[in-house]
Amino acid sequence: MSSSPAAHGAADGHAEHHVMPLPVYFAVYGALLVLTVVTVAVSYLGLPPVQSIVVAMGVALVKATLVGAWFMHLKYDAKFNIFTFLATFWFMASFFVFTFFDLSSRDAVNDVTGQFELRKDVEEAKK
Repeated sequence: MSSSPAAHGAADGHAEHHVMPLPVYFAVYGALLVLTVVTVAVSYLGLPPVQSIVVAMGVALVKATLVGAWFMHLKYDAKFNIFTFLATFWFMASFFVFTFFDLSSRDAVNDVTGQFELRKDVEEAKK
């Protein structure tokens, strides 16, 4: 049994490692820097909160795709690893959706509670 890295890679389903040229790393790094500047610039535009969040999340999605595809080598990895990585985003999105629904319904609960406390104060004032 061989203990060479090539033998371990073949056992893991990776026949060979993909070596990225250095200019590709610099190009992706440059794109990430430009997108960071875009994110900061959007924060100074004074957009409405919803539009600002949509633009920021869109830029963050592009940045995450660049990091995942090239720095994490998912572009050249096994399909199962890509599926696992993308599944984490699906689960995270589902948690955001549940949190959004919870936060959007809190005002209704606070209004009912506020009215109840107001009634209680009015009744105590009458006594």
